[in-house]
Amino acid sequence: MHARRVTLASLAAVAIFAGALGGSAAAVHESHHGPFLGTTSQGERMFMRVISHSRVGIRIRWRARCESGSIREVTRFRNVAVGPRGRFSALRRGVAVRGKIGWDPEGNPAFPEPFSFANNEAKGRLRVAAERPERGRCRLRGATWEARR
Repeated sequence: MHARRVTLASLAAVAIFAGALGGSAAAVHESHHGPFLGTTSQGERMFMRVISHSRVGIRIRWRARCESGSIREVTRFRNVAVGPRGRFSALRRGVAVRGKIGWDPEGNPAFPEPFSFANNEAKGRLRVAAERPERGRCRLRGATWEARR
């Protein structure tokens, strides 16, 4: 009888301990995967979601001058690989985005732990050299973006 009581008590203690760990693990998971919200130097919106510890998804709105007027579009980059130093780049339909996750609030480089995006800011550049049927060749150079959690 005594052995059975110890077993039930130990099982209850282990269950309580596991429940406490599960809550803190969820909080860490949430902080690593929260979205980055930001703006470009053009005043347009930018959204970046951390998909995994080595991939991000980016949605960025931009404007560019074209041969026939101007254009305003939203470009989505899916599953963009992020290196261990926090750097990434992607190209889609003539729109290129580069950036780095890992800046402290004062603007100094703060290298994250490999594949860890917690408590960092992101900065980067946006470049467009695209051709659209309705507008012709469109170009945008030197636009920057910043995003924070």
